[in-house]
Amino acid sequence: MTGEIQVAAQFLTAGSGGISRCARLTIMALDGVAQVSALAVEDDGPTVIGGVTTRAFAGNRSAFVAANALGALRHDWVLYDFAGTARAHAPLSLVGRPYALWAHGWEVWPGNLRADYAKVLRGAKAVFVNSRHTGERLRQSLPDITTIRRCLLGTERDADRASCGPIRARREKLVLFVGRNDEMFAKGQDVLIAAWPAVIAAAPDAMLCFVGGGERLGRLRALAATSPAAASIKVMGQLSESEVADLYRRSRLFAMLSQVEGFGLVFAEAMSHGAPVLTANEDASTEISVDGHTGYAVDRADLAQVAARIVAVLNHDALFEQLSRAAYQRWVSEYCFSAFRDRFLAAATAAGLAPRARHAVGDVSR
Repeated sequence: MTGEIQVAAQFLTAGSGGISRCARLTIMALDGVAQVSALAVEDDGPTVIGGVTTRAFAGNRSAFVAANALGALRHDWVLYDFAGTARAHAPLSLVGRPYALWAHGWEVWPGNLRADYAKVLRGAKAVFVNSRHTGERLRQSLPDITTIRRCLLGTERDADRASCGPIRARREKLVLFVGRNDEMFAKGQDVLIAAWPAVIAAAPDAMLCFVGGGERLGRLRALAATSPAAASIKVMGQLSESEVADLYRRSRLFAMLSQVEGFGLVFAEAMSHGAPVLTANEDASTEISVDGHTGYAVDRADLAQVAARIVAVLNHDALFEQLSRAAYQRWVSEYCFSAFRDRFLAAATAAGLAPRARHAVGDVSR
């Protein structure tokens, strides 16, 4: 059974986005059951993940490709954070070094999958997908692929099994969004802003807070400024992880009405702080949160429904408490770090990537 694994990624520093978080989780899960090394092409300096100190290449792609190839010859497997990075495996094709990679969502959906990404997906010994939704979309793009293994993600924080839940101090009527602002606004920022005047009419002391950077942050600020309820909308931009965690703890509801999520790590993060979640019903979000139990799933086009769900959680303490408890318990059972670790190691073992160990068997369905 294999025991030496190289993880190659774009970014591995904390706070570098969802794909980076998935790669960090993978290293943490493998650390202790295999000899792990890690490379990050875009990081400016090394970082420590568990017991692994990463190597950084500050954007020098040629140096990264060379180091990846040399390292692969000394390891049993290479595991890539996504198909774009896996293209660095091309120099190893003649020597047959096995590799695996993660598929996250939008990049493998029909109409989006690039030919070079498809090539590395077909060549992988294992393709780990983060949800049933992502797996189904990948099969639509590549009907002949047989190496898919599903593994839901989780948080880097683990659950304190002795704790009965997050601190239940009275929360502000704060609705929190955390996500990047890209050209499409596909995460529903515009939908939340459009629904917000109706929320304020029923909950005048409510506040909508946007956290996250991206190339369209200016557009978000402009859109918020034109709202009749602009005084109750804050666009905070990029914040530190500790600042975001504080906002999660203060929030009455986490809302991201995305139509492009392959998983949605921010939902798991929110639930870890006892925040109910509001999602759209168009992507993998509904696999993470359970409608009516840990929050609500809504039709993005139905602004009245969006506003009504927000108002219900903001104005009814008993409903908030019910959803909050369920959200936290779902994180404990499904999305804390140890839950992810067990799932991933089971999937990796089934693929021949990780040594067979004492971890629980998770979901390795193809």
